Amino acid sequence: MEKHSVALARRDVPGRDGKQFVSQDGLAQTVAALLVDIQQSLLDRATQFRDANTHDVSNYDEFKEAIQTGFARAWWAGSPQDEQRVKEETKATIRCFPLDQSAGRGTCFYTGQPAEKIAIFGRAY
Repeated sequence: MEKHSVALARRDVPGRDGKQFVSQDGLAQTVAALLVDIQQSLLDRATQFRDANTHDVSNYDEFKEAIQTGFARAWWAGSPQDEQRVKEETKATIRCFPLDQSAGRGTCFYTGQPAEKIAIFGRAY
């Protein structure tokens, strides 16, 4: 209080590097700007983690290996019954169909049939 300052500690940056002392003057604006920076930092970290742990697969063996440690991105032309069998065998399910689908076609990693969309598979923990 004597120094007219406030200690701020970021939870996304541990230790001394995440702590700073700022003036009480303009504190609301300082905190608002810091929150934007924290949000961007968290998003960047999550995006890097997702990208590092998403693997392109082209067959069922690659798929089973990929989902042990992350996500599998693959061409999909399976039915709901095929997805259920994949779930029973691997505990993996379709998490999403990315909005930015590749132009073209591929071969479904599970059925071997021509596929027009890519799916991201993952396991719940």
